[in-house]
Amino acid sequence: MSDAVPIEPPSNVPRLLVSFKAPGFALFYAHSTFASVDMTVRMAVHGWLVLELSDDSAFWVGIFALAQGVGQLLFSMVAGAIVDRFQRRNVLLVEGSLGLMIAWSVAAAAFLEAITLWMAIALGFVIGVQRAVRFTASNRLVYDLVGPRQLVNGVSLWRVSTTPMAIFGALLAGLLIDWVGIWAAYALIGISLVISLPFLALITVKGAVERSGVNLLQQTLEGIRFARRSRPLSTLFTISVVMEALGFAYLVMIPIMAKIVLEVGGTGMGFLQAGTGVGMFSATLVMAARGDAGNKPRVIFLAAIGAGLALIGFALSRSLPLSVLLAAAVMAFLHAYDLTLGALMQLVSPPNLRGRAVSLHSLAISFTALGGFVMGVAGGIVGVPTVLAAGGAGIVANSLLRRGALKRVREHPHGTGEA
Repeated sequence: MSDAVPIEPPSNVPRLLVSFKAPGFALFYAHSTFASVDMTVRMAVHGWLVLELSDDSAFWVGIFALAQGVGQLLFSMVAGAIVDRFQRRNVLLVEGSLGLMIAWSVAAAAFLEAITLWMAIALGFVIGVQRAVRFTASNRLVYDLVGPRQLVNGVSLWRVSTTPMAIFGALLAGLLIDWVGIWAAYALIGISLVISLPFLALITVKGAVERSGVNLLQQTLEGIRFARRSRPLSTLFTISVVMEALGFAYLVMIPIMAKIVLEVGGTGMGFLQAGTGVGMFSATLVMAARGDAGNKPRVIFLAAIGAGLALIGFALSRSLPLSVLLAAAVMAFLHAYDLTLGALMQLVSPPNLRGRAVSLHSLAISFTALGGFVMGVAGGIVGVPTVLAAGGAGIVANSLLRRGALKRVREHPHGTGEA
């Protein structure tokens, strides 16, 4: 069955904005703009909460990251089967409602000083499960809405929608922590989710689910078998694991860099987090305009090299303005890589397995949190800057080693036409 109708860019619509011609995409964009606070800001806010509850322990921030990573790791392939089996919009509505309840519950517990370190760590596991579902369902919903020919454009614009809150939401959350208390930052997350869900409920997507006579477990196992057989998927997955564990894991360390290394407080953390948002925004604009036309394996390689070098610079910086600039550069390169790899994972896969292909990307993303755990533990011994610099060097080395395999990746015959 056809997942979506491919869109040809009308002559009067800028190439950058072509996905907005797809019915329902503008509503999804509005939903994602507000819902993004729950993911882009919450990692830093929750990391700050763990620091407060653990007397500034990098080790316990690493444990929180581990709990989150385990949740995402264990649930990613199941999430892929779920989004192939059920309507993606409905899956996101359920996940968003759960996130709403968690945000307000944590805000109340923090306000009443009733939250404990172990409660915060346990919530990390739930956050990981949520991340697996939201990431996989959102990627597949974008495909449902815009089709394969505009996939990088659609995914890039979806990511653009997250940048206002990644920048201004991060700044506001940091100010709320300093001026009011961490409970107010969680209230901000809850308010944003309340605003976001009605936009999602208004989206209409017909069809776009796999008609299968097998159960959810069988679908999950089918996805695992396909991933093992597909050389392009295996190549992209192994590259992604390293990028997540050594690259994106730097996001887990931002509260530590702000509070302990740079000594700039919650407001300084907000600036660092906002810097990552600026980098994300810059990369997504470029990828929205040019990503579908470029050589995707080459983009992945060059972006990975740039991310590794920028991360080394971020680790060495002791100036807040320079650190903000380098944090933006790291995220820009990481985001260009991530957008391209996520689209390519769908395009190398047959139509009925695309949800489970995306779930491999989510599975790899779980290594962000696992990498954060290792960084937290190792950072407590040798220092977080040293660990971050080693991560950047590892990214560069891995990219050079995997370049040949990456150049051999080809799209599925049905990946660039109608499904």
